[in-house]
Amino acid sequence: MQGIKKEIEEVVSSLKKEGKEHLASEIRKNWRKNLLEYSKHIHSYRPDRPMEKILKRAFLKEFKRLGYATEESAEIIKHMEKRRILETAPHISPAGKPRFFFIDWLASLALSADDFLPIAMFSGVPFSNKTRPGRLCRKSGDINLLPAVMQDELAYRSKIPPKMDRVIKTQVRELETLLPKAKTGESYTKWALQASQNIEGRFLGGRPVFFDFNEVASNYLLLAIKDAEHPVSRMLFSPSERKITARNFKQSVFFYASYKKNGREQMESFFLRDGYLENATRRIKLDPKILAEELRGRLCPGLVIGFFIFSFMNRFQCFGSFAQVEYLPLYRKKFIKFPFLKKYDIKNAPSGVLTTGGFPENPELYPLDVALGDKFSPNPTLLFGQALLAIKDVLLEHNYSLNLVKK
Repeated sequence: MQGIKKEIEEVVSSLKKEGKEHLASEIRKNWRKNLLEYSKHIHSYRPDRPMEKILKRAFLKEFKRLGYATEESAEIIKHMEKRRILETAPHISPAGKPRFFFIDWLASLALSADDFLPIAMFSGVPFSNKTRPGRLCRKSGDINLLPAVMQDELAYRSKIPPKMDRVIKTQVRELETLLPKAKTGESYTKWALQASQNIEGRFLGGRPVFFDFNEVASNYLLLAIKDAEHPVSRMLFSPSERKITARNFKQSVFFYASYKKNGREQMESFFLRDGYLENATRRIKLDPKILAEELRGRLCPGLVIGFFIFSFMNRFQCFGSFAQVEYLPLYRKKFIKFPFLKKYDIKNAPSGVLTTGGFPENPELYPLDVALGDKFSPNPTLLFGQALLAIKDVLLEHNYSLNLVKK
């Protein structure tokens, strides 16, 4: 214990020197808890207000897209309204990296067999992202499912390319029993979420439900902007309130999209400006009808607007990784200052909890390798601090907050 304490203190000290005060504080307060205790601790949260009806409708639409029966969708939403817990750390992936596997396992550890674990996977990234949304990740090397021409494309609302099923069939024979059928032209994200459910879901506690963070946010926005008095409408369409929002989030991405350049799809980012969503090459006029049309296409909500919906308007306690622990409190601090949001009491909204680390016995444990037979016997009595030290180099050496935390 003494050796772990000293190493944790060194990590905390280094993080403080880098200005990562929230992360340092979360580690200092919680490292002594064992993994099961910590999982119980983060699940103790309960919301202080009802979920918006439009968010329930947004969830229902996403679950229908993913093939859930209406009755099961209603059961999941009812559970979420009561508990208001959301795992938001992982990026979308059919078979992801070890750290995301650990994160989901930790979040699920304290759940009973009847509890749902909603896992909102973020699809607003290009396929070239280091989390590898277009690959089946294994310790022996990733299996790339997509052609080179798609590597810079936005994962959100992308389509399964021709021959992806052939790529799968040329790999490990057992993959065909683990993966859903890949049909050309159908939703890639739906396929990837079903793959995550098949591969990773079997090793998690409770009843994991994998869905797309950005799809739910988009569904919500289409409903919210029909009401001119909704806070989202006011921050996007009201000149005075948009000015406040743009000034406070000048360097933050509000939306992503996909565009074609030299015959290849690429990802672009949009910032909130006076009357427009804007980047270096394109403008989208902020008008409800125009925005609705873009949202029905491939305009993808970003982090600021996504967490405004989940954390601050709907009081979800979002489980996140080390970067999120820094930027969510900053987002809340900014939104608190907006006069038109005063009645929503955002100062008392949750600003996330830390779920990160690695399996101390084997930090390089991939869910796909486990599904194909690797040993999996994690110890829930190990300290949270041990799991954090398993990814010490990531915590200390990655400049992960550079594009997310702007003061």
